[in-house]
Amino acid sequence: MASWYTEGTVTVTNGSTVVAGAGTKFSNCRSGDLFAGPDNGIYQVINAASDTSVSISPAYRGPTVAGAAYGIVPVNGYPKALADAVNQMLLQWGEKLAALGTTGNYDTLPISKGGTGAATQAGARTALGMGTAAVATLVGTPSDSASGRVLTVGYGGIGAKDNAVFEGTFLGTEYFRTGGTVTGNFNILGGALTGSLTTHAGSNASVGTHVFFDWNDGQQYNQVMNNGAWKAWTKVYTTANTTRAADGTLKAI
Repeated sequence: MASWYTEGTVTVTNGSTVVAGAGTKFSNCRSGDLFAGPDNGIYQVINAASDTSVSISPAYRGPTVAGAAYGIVPVNGYPKALADAVNQMLLQWGEKLAALGTTGNYDTLPISKGGTGAATQAGARTALGMGTAAVATLVGTPSDSASGRVLTVGYGGIGAKDNAVFEGTFLGTEYFRTGGTVTGNFNILGGALTGSLTTHAGSNASVGTHVFFDWNDGQQYNQVMNNGAWKAWTKVYTTANTTRAADGTLKAI
């Protein structure tokens, strides 16, 4: 409200404490404000009943007049109310506002102040140097071949999952299953063997290798695939399954 409020006009009646307004907004007034009447007399605002009705004291002393100019001046109440409101705000929020320091001077809090340096998720990831892995989906199964996936332990040749079962499908050029327990009939050298299997896919799904370690006889077996067809399993000759004859030739045990 301005220093003097003079919007609209008033109708005053001699001997009455009620001032009627037209185009006024007496709700901006408070008890204790000064009412300067059309008679140039000074009165105190007692109650602003509505935008168009206000009570004054003492009763209006001048002649009755309608559509007259007037003035209302805030004399008291406002400074104290403002001071009380500010004091309450300081009591409630003062320490917290002070703790903000220079961080309160930004629309977007920079990284140096503990923020993300951006107003969007994508911008924040860029500012924090998180790269595209921050929004990539984890590989869900050994045969999950969707692009943009992030490998987890057990998929992609980084460790193995306990009791893993070879899926028999390829994901591309990377290792997708290392170690683990393999159960099933592989017909390796005519026998159904159980052991640890390492699988590698080549440059495409038509080439690859199997390396199998049998838990029963401790032997190692290899198998390769070329042009999409797996070759026969072969046993690796070691000191555990071969011996050397007197003539230097190797003999199977």
